[in-house]
Amino acid sequence: MMDFENHPVRVEHINTRTEYHGDDEVLTLDLKIATDLPNTSLDRLSPTLRRSLYDADSAYDLIDPDHTPHLKNPELGTLHWSGSFLASMTFRDGDHDEDLPFIGVKVDKVSFVPMDGGTVPYTFRVKVYPEDEQVSARVLALLHLPDVRGTLEVLEDSTDSVEDH
Repeated sequence: MMDFENHPVRVEHINTRTEYHGDDEVLTLDLKIATDLPNTSLDRLSPTLRRSLYDADSAYDLIDPDHTPHLKNPELGTLHWSGSFLASMTFRDGDHDEDLPFIGVKVDKVSFVPMDGGTVPYTFRVKVYPEDEQVSARVLALLHLPDVRGTLEVLEDSTDSVEDH
């Protein structure tokens, strides 16, 4: 699955709700995250995906045969990737020295728009469980901030069939 480190991200929407874990009520935040990644990130979703969407640049064939900036079918529009996976997601904004880490988050509702030139804008949902009100407030403060950076690291035991609690 896709991953990135210390990369610009945008928190575009936050849905606040309660989940029940047994008899316990647990605050849950669904975060809609957006980020732009290079088209090589498609290789992490499927080893054949990028080559099915992009053509190589003939000028760079000998220098870098992996350089594939030309979108084959720009009319495709938004594509959706089904399934979900477990990851750790860490946020950092320009106003705080401390990272805001979440381990074992569920990532799903992945969509992306392949763009000519090799950039792929992604949106996806990250489901987090803030440990207290202070953490919740810090997450809410990230909404629409322009200078948020994030790290998404897929957990090794992650599968495409992550179940909700």
